[in-house]
Amino acid sequence: MKKFDFRLQRVIDVREIKKKEKARELAASQRELERQEQRLQEATAEYQSSHDGLKQALKKRSSAGLLASLEKWRGRREEEARRQAQQTTEQRRTVGERRESLIEAAKEKEALVRLKDHVLGEYRTECQREEQSFLDEQGCKIGRAWKYPRPDKLAE
Repeated sequence: MKKFDFRLQRVIDVREIKKKEKARELAASQRELERQEQRLQEATAEYQSSHDGLKQALKKRSSAGLLASLEKWRGRREEEARRQAQQTTEQRRTVGERRESLIEAAKEKEALVRLKDHVLGEYRTECQREEQSFLDEQGCKIGRAWKYPRPDKLAE
């Protein structure tokens, strides 16, 4: 019986490599998303702190120059928080795209694996059929030998 050889095994191997690559890309994107979310929290906290500092200065009736500089600082912190929120949103989108790419790569590989399993099942069925045919043929030869002994065996 010859060994089973799936012609598309190299394609499955390539798809597995692609799937692992996509998984690494997704993991890297998720790590970057975590960093972006941390920066967003920090930017939001700084903005809140600047806003609170401006409120404190207004309550203390601080000078106009101090209030103006605190307002500029609060404005910069607000802009930084908005920019960071946009970057975080973009990174979330990237993570989603990479996740979809990984899912697609896994589906492509899984389809070929299912095909291989199907072809392997057919191969095994055919091998069993050939083996059974061989056994049947051998059984017939033995049966004929018992039923119709050869003339040279009769003399014994």
